[in-house]
This record gives sequence, structure tokens and C-alpha cells, in this order.
Amino acid sequence: MTVAGHLAEGLAEQGVRYVFGIPGGPSLPYIEEFRRCGIEFILTSSETAAAVMADVTGRITGIPGVCLATFGPGAVNLASGIGGALLDRSPVIALTSEVPDAMRQRTCQMNIDHQALFRPLTKATWRIYRSQAESAIRNACVLACREYPGPVHIGLPSDIAELDPGSEEVLAPPPGDKLPGGDTKVELERMLRKAESPVMAVGLTAARLSLGPALLEFLEKKPIPVVVTPMAKGLIPPGHPCYSGVLFHARSDLLKQVYRDSDLVIGFGYDPVEFNYESWMPDVPLVSINTVAVDLPVKAEALQFVGDLREGLQLADASLGRLSADSLDAVRNAREEFRKAFVSSADGFSPVTALRVLREELPAETIMTADVGSHLHLLGQYWDPAGPGNLIMTNGWSSMGFGLPAAIAAQIQHPERPVVCLTGDGGILMCLGELATASRCRLPLTVVVFADRQLNLIGLKEGWRGTGNFASSLYEGDLFGAENILGVKVIRAGEAECLKLAVRDALNDPGPVVIETVVDPSDYERLILPA
Repeated sequence: MTVAGHLAEGLAEQGVRYVFGIPGGPSLPYIEEFRRCGIEFILTSSETAAAVMADVTGRITGIPGVCLATFGPGAVNLASGIGGALLDRSPVIALTSEVPDAMRQRTCQMNIDHQALFRPLTKATWRIYRSQAESAIRNACVLACREYPGPVHIGLPSDIAELDPGSEEVLAPPPGDKLPGGDTKVELERMLRKAESPVMAVGLTAARLSLGPALLEFLEKKPIPVVVTPMAKGLIPPGHPCYSGVLFHARSDLLKQVYRDSDLVIGFGYDPVEFNYESWMPDVPLVSINTVAVDLPVKAEALQFVGDLREGLQLADASLGRLSADSLDAVRNAREEFRKAFVSSADGFSPVTALRVLREELPAETIMTADVGSHLHLLGQYWDPAGPGNLIMTNGWSSMGFGLPAAIAAQIQHPERPVVCLTGDGGILMCLGELATASRCRLPLTVVVFADRQLNLIGLKEGWRGTGNFASSLYEGDLFGAENILGVKVIRAGEAECLKLAVRDALNDPGPVVIETVVDPSDYERLILPA
């Protein structure tokens, strides 16, 4: 058994079924061993996309997603996607080739210090020796999945893959995370008992741990207003009487009426990486219930419960006393104002109208992945996913180019379900080569491109500054101007009826389809708030 064989078998034993990436020569022995162990290697068009696919695979399965890149430029390209796994809290193993020991301190082609590169982007980075393949994989998977989940990097010296590992030189298991203890139970109970008009803010951690049922059970007994962060969308059904809306996304100013008169904010699985507390909450006490100690604003009264979130809910249930009888009136008012706000006033074919068409035409079980841009602000507030996990986005890292590789990973994991990527023209240009990946893998996903010829969110910010669109214009004319690109069918839609027919066509196509949806962006100015 070679080093490559031990590493491949270690990944297979952990449940890994796919590795995404772009190989170099030293990677080939590993890829051959992956195949022997039943692990499929998915060739991507960029290393960044490979890391995104590993990220989303880890989110969906709970098993670390794995990506692979070569020296220097390959590792640097991989790094951006690895940053996404870190700040979006996804378990990932990143493998990169590294120069042999004899050349590490020498001047040579493609040689940089990979540990220095990945240290700020990962939970840990290791360069392994040939006798550490098994223990490195085992320990990396343990660490990647530990709260908060995140990426671990393993550097593979290029001259060890086909060597006999010899006796196992065990790599020490990673230490447990040092978590500060939560504040005393007595103080938390006191703050909760005093509250008459609390608001609950639900976030990424609660969504990752699939705590929707526990949360709904709590709200049956303690019906208090709930706001959610973007990545927690879908954890509570949008029709639930306590559900108010999404912080940070389109027209989130309407949520002020929900929390402005509150006397306590309860953060439940709220990860400030999405949206800092002080960016929205009123000057009232804060109780954070989370799996790890989080970054809290500097307040006179801000306490945190660190541990099992269900136990934290039980504490809140037992401690909350008499609640304001009219606490949900503001929720109903906010939802009605959201409904009115999302009636398009644009003269042309607007993003709001296009989203309405998509919601009407797509099956309830559709998985929607979203790229970053103005369209995400609308989608995050307006879209009603049929349950948690059906809307996949990046909000901790927020890198453009996320949507398409995320959709590829989701479709690989759920071949039986419709998968749709919603992106802007700026986002698709950053990862266009992954259309070839989707085509080569024969994935029946649909890519809806909201085309308005600019980086619209940057254009809005230029407008808020009173300048012209000097840094946001992308191109003139049509985006694709063809019926086929990289082997993928392109359908152009510039009105609602055309989009309906295009969606039906795409859902019946056995391969990937791009729908170039030409939109009038004027609704963005009305719905997106100045930052």
C-alpha cells in the first residue's frame, strides 16, 4: 500500500465519494487511488469552483467535501473558495501538492509556502510525511466537522505519493476547541424572566444543525417575533405567524417595526459572520444561545449560553414569563408591507416579475443556489424555499462566482431533484467555464442569468455616491448572442411569458440549460437599501 492508497482509503472510510479539482502531475497517483476506492474525481474549470463544490458537498452531506489543487497558482486559486468554507462554516478537506523537502527553501518554479497561505483561511494546515497519511485524514475530518465546521488543509509533498509509508508515524489528533464557559444560568434566567416583548434572531448555526422542528415546538409555547439571517432562510415556514422576514436583504428596514420596541433580543444559533448584531438591533439586552462563544457587541447587558442549542431553548422556554399580547401585530404588519413592496413598478421585465415566474413554474422540491449581487438581496427576502437547505448561498464570504459551482455540487448530491442556479451576468462571467463541467457530467441543472449588462450592486453604490457608472459596466448587446455556449443550450427570455416557456423547456432537458433573462434593473433601486 502506497501513501496515496492510504490517503484514498482514509477518505473512503470517512464516506467521501467525490473529489473536485484540477490535477498536476504529482496528483495523478492519488486520483488513480481515488478511483480504486470508489471515489469519483470531478475535473473542474477552476480551482476556486472546486473548493465551492467541496463546500456545498460538505454542507449537504455533513461529510467533509474534498478538493485538490497543484502547487503555487493552483493552491492560490483554491484559497478563495476555501475562505468561503471557513466563513460559511462548511467542513472541507483541501489537498495541495507541495515541493519535496529538499526544495522547500530553494528558489524553484511554483514554490510558495502553502502553510502560510492557508493558515488564516483554515482551522488547521499540515504538511504530512509519508508515514502520516492515515492519521492525517482521520484527524483532519474530525477537526473539519467540529464546531464551527470549517476547512482543513493538507500539503502533500510531491515525492511521497507512490512510496511505502513504512511504520505509521501517528500525527497527533487536533486538540479540542477551547470554548469559554457560558455565563451563569442564574443571570440568563434573570434576563429572560424580565422580558415582556422579546424578539428572536435565528441564524446560520441553527440552520446548519437542522433545528427547525425544535424551534417550531418552542414557538408554539412562546409565540414571539422571529427574524432570520439570510443563510437561515427556510428554517421557519414563511407562513408561520412568528416569521417576520430576513435581516440584511431587500427592504429589511421594514423589520424595524418588529424589533424597535422589544426589550430583549434572543440570538438563537446566530452567527455574526452574516450580520453583526450592532448593525440592526436596538439598544436592549442580548442573550446569545450558540454552540460556541460568539463576537458580541459591547453592551452593558449581553450574556451568552454556550452549548447544546436545544438545551438553550429549554432554558428560554422555562424562563420567559408573561409576553406582550400584541407582540405579533408588528409581524403581521411587516409581512403585509413586504407583500406590497414586492409588487414591481418597473416599466420593463423586472427581477421581481422574473422571480414570481420562477416561483410559479419551479416544483416545490427545487434546490435554488444563488450567486452574489443585487438579485441575491431580492431572492433572499422574496423566495420561499420549501424547507431548510433548499436555498444555498454564501453570506459569510460573499464571493461572486459561487452560484454555478454550488448548483453543480447540489445536483451531483441530489440527481433526482430540480436544481436551479440564479446568478447575475457578472457572476456567470467569473465561472463560465463550469458550464463545461456541468455538460461533461451530464447534469440537468438550470442556470438563470439575470442580465442587465452591469455589476448592478456596484452601480447602485456608485449612484448613492453621486458618481457615474465608471466601474460597473460589463458589456454591450447580448450576453451570449448564441444558442449554445460550451456545449450548453442557451435560451433568451425578455418577458414573463418567454421565461415561463424557457423554464418548462429547461426542466424537460436532460442536460444543463442557460436562460439569459434580460431584466430592467430599476426595481433594485427601490428595494435595496444603501449600505
